[in-house]
Amino acid sequence: MKKGTEDSLSGKVTSWSIIAVVLAGTLLISGIADISEGSGVMAKIFLLFLGAIIVVQVIPGVMLFVAMLKGICGLVGKKAKAAFGEEKK
Repeated sequence: MKKGTEDSLSGKVTSWSIIAVVLAGTLLISGIADISEGSGVMAKIFLLFLGAIIVVQVIPGVMLFVAMLKGICGLVGKKAKAAFGEEKK
């Protein structure tokens, strides 16, 4: 039962972290674009939408990069353990 609670908590933390990154990135990208005072609400909504798309595409890329690094570290770790085991014999 405790493991289910931990998985649920980690899932919630992950979900909220992704939501926070999307919102922060959207606001950052929309803040970078200098929209003049004369432009309408639709221009601002469009830039917010584009910002959200860019941020949502960055999240899987970062996750893939981290998974790649884990895989590389795992291979190096296995080779080091194998070399250490051979020296011990």
